[in-house]
Order: sequence, then structure tokens, then C-alpha cells
Amino acid sequence: MTTRTFTRDQLAAMGVPDDWDAEDGQQADHLHERQVGSRRWVSVHELVFRAPDDGLAYSVHYERGLTEHQDGLDAWGYADEIQATVVEQRPVVIEKWLPVDAPADRSLDAVLPAWEAMYEPGNVSDYLIGYANSEAGAKGAAEAWLRSESEVIGRLEWLPQNPSDGYDTEFELIERHDDGVDTGPGVTVRRRTQAVQQ
Repeated sequence: MTTRTFTRDQLAAMGVPDDWDAEDGQQADHLHERQVGSRRWVSVHELVFRAPDDGLAYSVHYERGLTEHQDGLDAWGYADEIQATVVEQRPVVIEKWLPVDAPADRSLDAVLPAWEAMYEPGNVSDYLIGYANSEAGAKGAAEAWLRSESEVIGRLEWLPQNPSDGYDTEFELIERHDDGVDTGPGVTVRRRTQAVQQ
């Protein structure tokens, strides 16, 4: 953190914190001011100003009286020197709690595409190849996966199947061979029923 020490007279000549105190040609540009705290009789403020001598932006904290009884209050707490921090403006991302227009959907259908491609090798656990937004995308991903895992020597064809519970459409991939023997590599694509209803 870079700082600079100003005397009371230097700040007064620049019009910090009150710009009506500034001397001609020495006035600082007031860039930002906000209240950052308060006590019983005073409010504490942050002031960001651009110094005319070096062009840098500085942040200082000072106090203001809350009633007319504190008119004689010293903004700098009677300090002879005031330390200022060099600052720059940067974008800041903040999080806020905002009202929700609709209740949260906790099902997977809200975040997953409707189509899924599966490898189901019989008595071994099923293997998810992936999700897709369309039938063609799911079939293409399944065929590409099968070709990457094994040598395909026959013609690939998709046959409609009776869908499992929770699905409204299902296809099984069949490998057709010239000798008339067809093999099923255990690859299916299917569409979730809930995804269609949305």
C-alpha cells in the first residue's frame, strides 16, 4: 500500500476536505466521498481526491460534527500530519441477496440436456457417454465414442426401442455385418420424459 503524508496546511490549500478553503490554482478534484462510520457527535467520511501537484488519487478519512454544537470540531482530530493512501478506481463484483421470481427447480432437468447416450455392457455397470440437446447430437456422440473404443467393421444403425421408465424415446445402436449377423454393442440414446414436458 502506497501512502503519502500531507500537512494540514497542504490539504487546506487543496480544499480537502472543504473545497471552499482551496487556494487559486491548487484545488484538488474531489472524486468520491462517502460516510464510513459515525460516533455519538460526529460522522466519519472517506474522501477520494486527485492532488494537483502529482495527479495521483488519494483517500483520506476525516470527521464532521453532527449538530451545530460541533461546529468547532477539527476534521483531522488535531493531527499535524495526515496520512493518505494512493488509490485507483477498479471494477468490483459484489454478491447481493435478491428476491426470486420463481421457486428453485432442484431436478436435474433444469441443468442437464434432455438426451443422454449410455453404454450398457450387460451385467457390468452402465457408463454415461454424455448428454446432448438433440437426438442427432446424442447419436453422433454415441457413434463417435464407440468408434474410439473399438474397431467398427459393420454398418451402424439405430433401432427404436420401448423406452425405460422415466424416458419417452429410446434407440439402440446395432452393428450390421455382411454375413447377416447383427451385433448390439450395448449403446443406447434416450430422452428423459420430464425434459419434454418443460
